[in-house]
Amino acid sequence: MTNIESLYTYSTSQYEAVDHLLSMGVGAHFAALIFFILLSRFIAPRYRTATALSCIVMVSAGTILYGQSGLWENAFTFDQTTGLYTPADATFSNGYRYVNWMVTIPCLLTQLLIVLDIRGNQLFRDAGVLILLAWGMIVTGYVGQLYETTDLMQLTIWGAISTVFFVAMNWIVGTRIFRTLPLMPPTASGAMRKVFWLMMFAWTLYPLAYAVPYFAPSAGGVVIRQALFTVADVSSKAVYGIMITYIALQRSAAEGFEPAMQVNSLSPQKGTVAS
Repeated sequence: MTNIESLYTYSTSQYEAVDHLLSMGVGAHFAALIFFILLSRFIAPRYRTATALSCIVMVSAGTILYGQSGLWENAFTFDQTTGLYTPADATFSNGYRYVNWMVTIPCLLTQLLIVLDIRGNQLFRDAGVLILLAWGMIVTGYVGQLYETTDLMQLTIWGAISTVFFVAMNWIVGTRIFRTLPLMPPTASGAMRKVFWLMMFAWTLYPLAYAVPYFAPSAGGVVIRQALFTVADVSSKAVYGIMITYIALQRSAAEGFEPAMQVNSLSPQKGTVAS
């Protein structure tokens, strides 16, 4: 995949801005990984899988972004004469992000269902539908970006198809969240509302980044695009994972899991057994 990133020369500030954004993404994900590992013992077993999925997401996203950072550095060379970074033999591609999303988005959707306490066959049905919609969105978006430097009409068509999957997926997510809110402890339900709006904010940044070849086909537009990608990645993975873990902690405490109750400064109830 050849993206618009490989078409331009960059000033030192533009080049370093992208390099620093990618490095920040790596650091944020691996820092969050340590947080999830340390906090997992305070989560009741019935919700702990959600935290484990957050760890998988952090490793996957952090590794891909580390690779993207290295690819960015190899894709350009500094020209001493002009003081600009010019394209080198290597080609920078956002395609690796799509490969990562094929892994991380199913994990994010599944952990949401887990903390909503959707279980058994219903969990498998809902997760299956959401994962298929996510993969449809990702694959069609990937195909669209193959044309971003050659045919904007194809980019539009495949982007529109991807949007259909995107809207359907978000409609199901919103429905499941708001149907479950009355059944959750007050602290958890309040946080879950914020999770929904975080998802709507972060996931909308991805289509904006996809559309950058339309409204900002330039070196400055590339910086904007990578900023959108990085903010979306950190928000929808690391921040989202922290909020999901908080909800799991609150539900664990409400159900009498002693480690979670201690974290929440509550007195353990005698005779309670965590499910």
